[in-house]
Amino acid sequence: MNTKEYVDSFKRYAMLEMSLNGVPASITLAQGILESASGNSKLCLECNNHFGIKCRKNWNGNFCLADDDAKDECFRGYESPIESYRDHSLFLKGSQRYASLFELDPTDYKSWSHGLREAGYATNPEYGNLLIRVIERNRLGQYDSMVVLGQDFYKSGSSPVIEYNGLPAVAVRPGNTASDIAKENQLAEWKLYKYNDLEKNQMINPGEILYLKPKRSTASEQIHIMKRGETLHDVSQLYAIKLKSLRKMNQLSSNEEPVIGEEIYLSEKRETKPKTVKGPVPMSTASTIMRPAVQSVTKNIPNTHEVQAGETIEQIADKYKTSVLNIVRWNDLEFAEVSTGQILALAPGAKGGSNIQSVSDAKVSMSEVSSELKNASIHFVKPGETLFRISTQYGVSVDQIKKLNGMTTNAIRAGQKLKIR
Repeated sequence: MNTKEYVDSFKRYAMLEMSLNGVPASITLAQGILESASGNSKLCLECNNHFGIKCRKNWNGNFCLADDDAKDECFRGYESPIESYRDHSLFLKGSQRYASLFELDPTDYKSWSHGLREAGYATNPEYGNLLIRVIERNRLGQYDSMVVLGQDFYKSGSSPVIEYNGLPAVAVRPGNTASDIAKENQLAEWKLYKYNDLEKNQMINPGEILYLKPKRSTASEQIHIMKRGETLHDVSQLYAIKLKSLRKMNQLSSNEEPVIGEEIYLSEKRETKPKTVKGPVPMSTASTIMRPAVQSVTKNIPNTHEVQAGETIEQIADKYKTSVLNIVRWNDLEFAEVSTGQILALAPGAKGGSNIQSVSDAKVSMSEVSSELKNASIHFVKPGETLFRISTQYGVSVDQIKKLNGMTTNAIRAGQKLKIR
């Protein structure tokens, strides 16, 4: 992909984000061009991370490990490019260090460029000038004007149609109603509710993705691990699976919600139902609250854990129904690795050990791989895992796994089903 192709592919995402969150489209596109090498960087191709945003302590989603200032640093991973664009806007908007930028004229890309550098977005002293050169060379300022002046698809204030999970969809804009969106897209309002598993007249929120065609019965991914605050409806929207199909595959009734850490099958029937709590949780608050029933499931988890010989960070995360990323964040780990005897915090604010041995000391030797793993033939990829880590876990080579699964790169995704033997 060259720069022009990149701009043509993502200018509408940038304009949408400017309309919703106030970050100039020219700035978003220029940063995407610089940070992702016009969409060609490994981080962009394998993790949909267009802006090089690292995990930091407030990130609770998927992540990828990549070398930057240090080896195997944690970078945010996204299901699709539009999620990366949305998170970029929220990353800037939600940080106090960038608050003054939102008081600038939205078409003043020069002040925004220098302001980002001064606020510490990048360490390169020429970062502001680099952004300005990219903007002017590619005439990106025109997209700021189009938003401000209401041109192009923003003229009527409508939500532009995008492709999400291979289906036509819209990202809800402030002030949009289901009736507005249905009318703009020549769709009966009841169909919009039905396609998105919503109750009639249910409130929709800015930034939500609504599908304009029926969702599918299965997904290409295999498994989703439930996160804090997620509902089954969230999962159905994330993978474009009908909620009814998702419940049937996982043997769940309409008033049951899976608990944190449970595996939700996305493409085949699960033999046993996951652990559940009674629901449903109100969808308008599902992503922002901690359900009391879930708290009762997790309240007995200890605050710390001492790493045993041969124990991996993935095993610890599984044991305590949390994610590898949470353990990395709560313990300020530089790498997603642990060492024998290390005391790990299992909750925000809990006190863990600060002395971390070298990465090489923390890795499990081949002799420590259990016979059960050595005989396994299938592995479901967990968030944060790499092909090298999986090959070491099972005592096989990376090339062997790639050959068995018809893979040409080392890229893998959470929930993917891999043949091991």
